[in-house]
Amino acid sequence: MNPYIVLLKPRVIWLLILASAAGYIYAAPQIEWNKLASLLLAAALSIGGSAAFNHYWERDIDALMARTAKRPLPAGLVPPSNALMYSLALSAAGIAAGFYLLGPLPGLFVALGWFFYAVVYTMWLKRRTWLNILGGGFAGNATFLGGYALAKGTVDLPALLISFAIYLWIPSHIWALAYRYRHDYRKAGIPMLPALIDERKAVVIISVLNILSAAYILLLYFIFGSGAAGFVLVLAGVAATVATSLYALRKTTDEAMWKMYKTSSPILALFLIALMLH
Repeated sequence: MNPYIVLLKPRVIWLLILASAAGYIYAAPQIEWNKLASLLLAAALSIGGSAAFNHYWERDIDALMARTAKRPLPAGLVPPSNALMYSLALSAAGIAAGFYLLGPLPGLFVALGWFFYAVVYTMWLKRRTWLNILGGGFAGNATFLGGYALAKGTVDLPALLISFAIYLWIPSHIWALAYRYRHDYRKAGIPMLPALIDERKAVVIISVLNILSAAYILLLYFIFGSGAAGFVLVLAGVAATVATSLYALRKTTDEAMWKMYKTSSPILALFLIALMLH
């Protein structure tokens, strides 16, 4: 894959772009395809720009970790100055498109999504505290709220409650991945929760949070969703998440935690798709 595409973290950002689309499609009385296209453009540029900036800012610690050592900057495939200019250009274009094409309120959420990931998480918190995920997680809320605001012209309580499905999913997902690579994080000096506490405690916290996140998603669908197809999608995701989380709690092995991570990863995407079928 082209290294400049890799800088965008395509395997990660598609879910946040989907959240923007879900917010719009869920709230819109009728889909206006030009608005949806503009939303996806602004989201892709701003989220991709923040991801590229993350690559630039963390190039030193990426070089210390086996999981990230082959990324474009530590591998020498992209000069740091190029990565910085690339990330800032994409970010500026995405935020400008958000305000110009979508309007003030959706544009604000596009900007906030970028800010919480690129600044709050990447620059301020990642190297300082295990609360980094909890601070940066609001970027997920912002992606959904931007799409919702584009459709309704406002943000209400249902929008906020639904957006927290993303926020609650993020820590258990990221910490489950960090648990597998906890030795890497310790080596790089990054205070991810699984690298700081007893392994048994980490398994319990991550697994329980995973179950609570799944329960919250199911509750949200009962309140704000509708339709059998969507319910089947959500129920499948919830069942897989709860089953593998309980398995991880019982076994407390690396293999069980990785199985939980892989099996529970799709639940948020299934929930967002279910909302779009509403």
